[in-house]
Amino acid sequence: MNVDDAIYVHREDLIGLADREIHFEELIEAIHGDARGATEIAILGGYYAVDALVNVCRKVPRDARRDCTIRIAVGLEATALIPRTWTDMREVERKLRSSGFRDVTVKVVMNSPVHFHTKLFRILRTTHPVWYVGSANPGSKRHELMLRLTGRHDALMAYMDAVFEEARSVAEPQPAVDIRTLRDFFLAGKLCHKPPTPRLFTFDAFRFTPENREQIGAVLAGEAGVEHARPRTEGFGFSLRSALGFDDLAALDGEEAVAKRTQYRRSSIDTVLGLWMPRRYARELRLRIANDEADRFRKLTGIADELNTGPGQEKVRVAFVAHVTSLQGLLDRHQIEVQPVPNRQALFERFLRSRTTTLSDEDACRRLARTLTLADMPDIWEDAHAVREFETSFFEDLTYRASVTTGGASRIIRSFVERLGFLGAHAPGDVRLELEESLDEAGWGENSWLP
Repeated sequence: MNVDDAIYVHREDLIGLADREIHFEELIEAIHGDARGATEIAILGGYYAVDALVNVCRKVPRDARRDCTIRIAVGLEATALIPRTWTDMREVERKLRSSGFRDVTVKVVMNSPVHFHTKLFRILRTTHPVWYVGSANPGSKRHELMLRLTGRHDALMAYMDAVFEEARSVAEPQPAVDIRTLRDFFLAGKLCHKPPTPRLFTFDAFRFTPENREQIGAVLAGEAGVEHARPRTEGFGFSLRSALGFDDLAALDGEEAVAKRTQYRRSSIDTVLGLWMPRRYARELRLRIANDEADRFRKLTGIADELNTGPGQEKVRVAFVAHVTSLQGLLDRHQIEVQPVPNRQALFERFLRSRTTTLSDEDACRRLARTLTLADMPDIWEDAHAVREFETSFFEDLTYRASVTTGGASRIIRSFVERLGFLGAHAPGDVRLELEESLDEAGWGENSWLP
């Protein structure tokens, strides 16, 4: 067994190694270089990144992948993250097999009684093993240090084999999620966010003061409106949708109505990180808004199709001239002094180009079509300050709402009341302790949440 003279470092710029007389190599480049000649790659990581794991293995030439063995085992950070980890690691296996690897083993080291924290790479080049041992998880973006060892090492080999023997294959059914701690309880939830409504289709040709808007509003109450303007929803700006003949797109103005119909507040608790809700309620919510979002996406792509044709662009330009002319005429007739936007035509052309580009991007259209965003609860439990602020805000909102609502309490509040009893007279800290005790004794399953 030999230990390289060099150390292997990722993000050496943290301490400026390049300016010091230290023999080091770039870690990721070295691992990828060794992987190019691999007949077997084995990786153990306490944490992981899907693409990083796949990218290491894909350094093996395509014509050699069929005969290259891949073994990967990663740690499970928390019981609540079983669904996410199983999904991710099954995706790793799928990508590797679709890349031409035949002999692929992907496993997870369960998190009981402690988290698996090892970082170990073994790359076999026919009969010549190379080891990387140190701090780097696959895909880490932090400053990391590893040592590179070459040759046979019986203890490391026996340890690696023991890990794979103990770990659970993701080809097996996903284990049940048994929620017994506060951390798992919170990680089993989602964060809900209502995106702001973008002013995507409106261009202001004039600078309106609040007084101007009142004057124009009074005028428009008594006479015909301005061409291609939607005063109620878009002020007195030029409406791109109207110019293209899409004035019937009520769904694009209906974010508030959609959000109101979903009643997401009754399924969530307000925290410093946003609205937290159980996965069960998040799934139901996603199903309820799916049709609205699909309809919005369809209409956004319809506008994109119109903008991407020559006649569509010209139609918008003609409509903009008509809008400016009719609005200027109304202002002149009623002696309302309003300043035009400087460089109006150039800014309008930029507006038209940017909207055409944005709506031509499918991912952008899908984001714009969202009425609500649901994201996995982040694992903040390495940051004691963040945990304290999050949990404090959670239990403050829970106890306040439990104390001020009666029979009409939301279903998430009723779920806690049914489990813990009346909460109105409790302090937030007491509720936290009672929930911890209840979780330890009985856990918390999907059926614990009331419909």
